[in-house]
Amino acid sequence: MTTQLVRYEQARFALAECQRVDEVKDIRDKAEAMAAYARQAKDTELIQFATEIKVRAERKCGELLAGAEKNDGGRPPRNQSNATTGFTAPPTLADMGITKDQSSRYQSLASMSEEHFETAVATAKDTAGEVTTAFMLREAAKRKDRPTKPLSKKDQERLQHLAEAKARGVSMITTYARLTLTALHSQTEFSDDEVDILSELAEAIQKVSVTQ
Repeated sequence: MTTQLVRYEQARFALAECQRVDEVKDIRDKAEAMAAYARQAKDTELIQFATEIKVRAERKCGELLAGAEKNDGGRPPRNQSNATTGFTAPPTLADMGITKDQSSRYQSLASMSEEHFETAVATAKDTAGEVTTAFMLREAAKRKDRPTKPLSKKDQERLQHLAEAKARGVSMITTYARLTLTALHSQTEFSDDEVDILSELAEAIQKVSVTQ
């Protein structure tokens, strides 16, 4: 194993073990400093490693912050001690050295599904040579849950056709899947809309396979 790979595995393990925001923030800040050094040294391997760990730390920080907000009923905690009970409230964002904007961004990263996050990390490294928070936030925004809209008349008709076909023992999912595969094999380039719907389809299939 190369030195960078060893460091990578150690950093991933350290992040997994962290239970406090300040611990994660320390790893995040060190990774950011390492990335800055790597850019000066033009060390491409170290740039990829450091930027990925930085973003992973931000995601872990977002997970911890989101969990803390739920436990506190969504209200900002106050760092005050109760003289009667001896209870000390959780630290505020300011106490942890995190701004409201950072908290929002980190929690956006945490809202990404595991599969989407890992795919985005791999894409960033392949296309840009590093994993930036800006890129990951753009990816996170693509998968924000859209508000449920009433089914159009055409969609209602499609659902009716699916139900009728199923009653006849015909799987329309299989039929449409074969048509989709044929289209995929016949195309070499895809529009942004096509990529988005195919990604959504892949995520839906993954959820189905997990629940089986």
